[in-house]
Amino acid sequence: MKRLFLLTIFAAMFVFNQAYAQTTVFSDNFDSYSVGFQLACQNSVDWTTWNTTPCDPTTDAYISDTYSHSGSNSLKIVPNNDEVHPIANYTSGKYEVDCYNYIPTGHTGYFNTLALFAGGTSSWGFEVYFNPSGAGAINAGGTSTATFAWVADTWVLNQVVVDLDNDQAQYWYNGNMIYQWQWTLGADGTGCPLQLGGSDFFGNPTAPANDEQYIDDYAVIDLLVTPVELTSFTAATNNLGQVVLNWQTATETNNRMFEIQRKSANSDYATVGFINGAGTSTEQHSYSYVDQSVATGDFTYRLKQIDFDGHFSYSDEVNVSAVGPTSFNLTQNYPNPFNPTTTISFSVPQSGNVKLAVYNTLGQEVAVLVNGMVTVGQHDVSFNASSLPSGAYFYKLQSNNSVMIKKMMLLK
Repeated sequence: MKRLFLLTIFAAMFVFNQAYAQTTVFSDNFDSYSVGFQLACQNSVDWTTWNTTPCDPTTDAYISDTYSHSGSNSLKIVPNNDEVHPIANYTSGKYEVDCYNYIPTGHTGYFNTLALFAGGTSSWGFEVYFNPSGAGAINAGGTSTATFAWVADTWVLNQVVVDLDNDQAQYWYNGNMIYQWQWTLGADGTGCPLQLGGSDFFGNPTAPANDEQYIDDYAVIDLLVTPVELTSFTAATNNLGQVVLNWQTATETNNRMFEIQRKSANSDYATVGFINGAGTSTEQHSYSYVDQSVATGDFTYRLKQIDFDGHFSYSDEVNVSAVGPTSFNLTQNYPNPFNPTTTISFSVPQSGNVKLAVYNTLGQEVAVLVNGMVTVGQHDVSFNASSLPSGAYFYKLQSNNSVMIKKMMLLK
């Protein structure tokens, strides 16, 4: 019976880090609309214009299939377009407003995130300008508070994170955080309500390079929904020198899988395996993973939880010292029965001379798989019995004064 040597336990209730934990409140990739027709004119429930006049020939932007980030369509913003997605005036919580934008060479673009959408009394929380020659600038807590380089002829992800509980906001471009500010300072620093009220995609008629911007995969995301709640995460070694990871979840939301990652003191994290998640569940689930490839030494493990929509988050870390196998062991071959190849695994607690051989039922040696110096640890050996007849065989492992024998069946 295998013994588990428990080296590290973290059993308190915790959740995955929240940088990417989410549920989508609203999303639109514009593929359900007719190309060449105006957006709010086709969907006046989720979209409107700055003058709240869907189908307005000037402000209501058109659906285009010239460029798209996903699917076939996108929203084309040109001078005097002023398309708005009203958000529910959230006053608490943490939200992310996402969109991909594409600006052709020689053109410029702009959009903003509103604290309040109310016509002439609207209040801006954030503005971003994609100015000529790739010069990006934002108004966030004050005018021209940060600049960045933007890329033409490329779909790029824009993220505006608004934490209403802590009165903080961030703007991310292409996966990089450009600036963080106090949300209630507003776009120009004169102040705005502590709420999230909408998104506005505007085509500036006086832009020196002529605004032309394509928007796709727009989404409003609630970041405070816990996707996976862990009740425990443990790391241990068994007598084969393998690391055994066990974890339990109390709830799961949109959980596609866990990616198991490992690192040593002198290396970065690397993926060593995957375990499927339970999707969405309020029931307790238990998971286990055995890292058979780990060497001797000190290691750190973490779980990367991945949603079905590709977003991810990380667990806390657990540490373990792998000391190699603590016993002489021979496992059952796999597959068994087999035809014509099978794998035999064995482990030795110290380096030395080892012989692994196969015998028929008469005790005659029919194959020698290992015969010589073997290092400490687990070893896998492939046995090809294509030249042998069907029947029962025995394989024997010998090392110093230790011997183990197991039976296997060849079926042709």
